Amino acid sequence: MKKAAKVFIILGMIFGFWTVLPLIFGIIALKKMKKGKPSVGFSVCVLIFCSLLGGIFLLCSKDEEYAAPAPAPATAEVEL
Repeated sequence: MKKAAKVFIILGMIFGFWTVLPLIFGIIALKKMKKGKPSVGFSVCVLIFCSLLGGIFLLCSKDEEYAAPAPAPATAEVEL
């Protein structure tokens, strides 16, 4: 659902470019989606101001889809 939300948010930004709100909320939503799942309040704002389907998909998506990848194993430093 994360990819579907991204697609519909981008489409909402393209078709609503002549108003400022879809651009603002779309850019912020895409940035928040990189870091983790956006809050419910922000998802509702995306639903109202940017894209109806994108907001619905954001609300329905699960936290597991936004899980951060496992960190790289630490390397030991060798002192000389």
